[in-house]
Amino acid sequence: MKPIYIIAAAVITSTLASCTYTSQGVVVSKDRYAEALQKDHFGDSAEKTVYLDQNWDRWDSLWFYNTTQGSNFLPYDIFVNLEQKDGQVLFKDSGNMSKYRYLTQRDSWDNPDGLPVGFVKDSYQGNDYIGFTCAACHTGQINYKGTGIRIDGGPALADMDGMLLALEAALLATQNDEEKFQRMATRVSNDHEVVRQDLIATTERLALYNKVNRPTNGSHTVNYGYGRLDAFGRIYNRVLGHLTPGDEINNFNPPNAPVSYPYLWDTPQHDFVQWNGVADNNDGSLAGFLGPLGRNTGEVLGVFATFSLEKQKKHLGYKASADKRNLVRLEKHLVELESPLWPEDILPKIDRQLAHEGEAVYKAYKCQLCHSDDDEFIRNNPKRLVTAQFASVDIIGTDKQMASNAIEYKGKTGLFNGEIIGLDPREKFGEETPVVTALTKAAQGVIIARDPDKSWLRGRAEWLYDIVIALFDNPVKKSERHVDFEINDAFPSSLNAYKARPLNGIWATAPYLHNGSVPSLYEMLLPSCSDAEIAAGNPCRPNRFTVASREMDPKKVGLEQRDISEYPSIFEFDTSLPGNSNAGHEYAVGKTVVIKVDADGRAIRNADGSFATETLPPINDEQRWALVEYLKTL
Repeated sequence: MKPIYIIAAAVITSTLASCTYTSQGVVVSKDRYAEALQKDHFGDSAEKTVYLDQNWDRWDSLWFYNTTQGSNFLPYDIFVNLEQKDGQVLFKDSGNMSKYRYLTQRDSWDNPDGLPVGFVKDSYQGNDYIGFTCAACHTGQINYKGTGIRIDGGPALADMDGMLLALEAALLATQNDEEKFQRMATRVSNDHEVVRQDLIATTERLALYNKVNRPTNGSHTVNYGYGRLDAFGRIYNRVLGHLTPGDEINNFNPPNAPVSYPYLWDTPQHDFVQWNGVADNNDGSLAGFLGPLGRNTGEVLGVFATFSLEKQKKHLGYKASADKRNLVRLEKHLVELESPLWPEDILPKIDRQLAHEGEAVYKAYKCQLCHSDDDEFIRNNPKRLVTAQFASVDIIGTDKQMASNAIEYKGKTGLFNGEIIGLDPREKFGEETPVVTALTKAAQGVIIARDPDKSWLRGRAEWLYDIVIALFDNPVKKSERHVDFEINDAFPSSLNAYKARPLNGIWATAPYLHNGSVPSLYEMLLPSCSDAEIAAGNPCRPNRFTVASREMDPKKVGLEQRDISEYPSIFEFDTSLPGNSNAGHEYAVGKTVVIKVDADGRAIRNADGSFATETLPPINDEQRWALVEYLKTL
């Protein structure tokens, strides 16, 4: 039984923390104010926008889009009044934001400035900021013959790095062009000198951020392009920079391992969330019960929360703008989100007989062992739980960069030097630390601190409510890391792996593999090859392809390719560059070995302790198309 004082605290503060979705307005447009753009920068068109049944109504979607998590990216008035580098059109103009593949919106009740999905106003310590919410990176759209299909919780196609570089250029141009500055300043305030100083400081901060976060890899700069971000690398660098304020330029690691934005349905029901599962949803310890809140707090520190890692003299923890109340509410909101079903009224109808044949291939190749073999897992079951299955990088053969960086990246401890790492007073930070350890301490410190924008009583009441919800409303009760069909919690070896997940809704999440290196499901079932093998006409995964179009290829199940000669600014994905490998997960072509398991699903080992493995026979093209058809049904 839960202690009565905890129940009482939850009841008292529930009014403060209730999800008032009608804050989006009593009357809400059926299309949720999505802006349908005609013939955009990369030739895509949508005459109308529709939503699929994902168990969210229109108020649910807009609340997710417009609810701040405490991200303070730039001063709000500067962003909404800033012109693009060349010309007088505002930076936030739909044509410009769509160029970076952010989803544009019409003005609405809680979005009066018509900001793209996931761009929100946050107020902190008397100042207004533009910030990001989860929706900016985790809301997708697929177009098909003039219809835009919005996918709540789907991976965005956004080019955040490109947008940030263009934004820096626009700020610098405004700073250096007096007429440009005067136009913006007049829209912002009567005190132009204050605006000028804010602009200079804003430009300097963003320029430093962009410089620290160049995605270099040796002599290469590996641009992310569309639909990818090295979120971990950038979160790590934000923490390191705040540990050594004033010396950020000497305390960072190159964020050079971009990965596809994961889709969010089933996230609260997962025991491990990220591609390498670095943060579990509940390891059974007191701090572990707070898993989702810790994970989301770390995320908002990375996406421009205001915070300090200096000890507070009168309060516990670290002062920050991270809105823990909303982080708890956003996670609870995701519990109800379901994966999208293939819309046969919009996309071509599924060939059910062919899909049935594909299901037989799926089971014969034991795909369900990694991608959930739990018969109780049903996409619309509110009590569904997902036990993630991980495959060691050396066995699955996919690109190692992301997993390696997460384990190996270190930095100067600065403000944490000499501080206790966890609960054991004997374990203290030295002059250098794995960044993942510093991130954990930073997130925990922010969680225990009260909101500085609220009174002591309200701040502590809401804090207690957040902790109660995090402790007792976590669907995951105990996480155990399953790596190669064995339980393995050894650090860091257990993190040198990538997670499989249920494939429900997989049709709406191209490109594929964790680093987005394969454009379609059909090509996922082909082998990776050399350029010479491709030139010889062998069926292979492409080594170069374009990314930016939203137009659906319903046959291969991916996004259409655009001709780079017609759209020269489109992004070309080159799999030969570091971090971009399209190799691995080649079970269906007889290249990637499969670990043998016993009747209980546990790995079988040979007498020498090595895994017993087998190589499956390659499927033929008929089986390949059948398997693609089956994946449409999930």
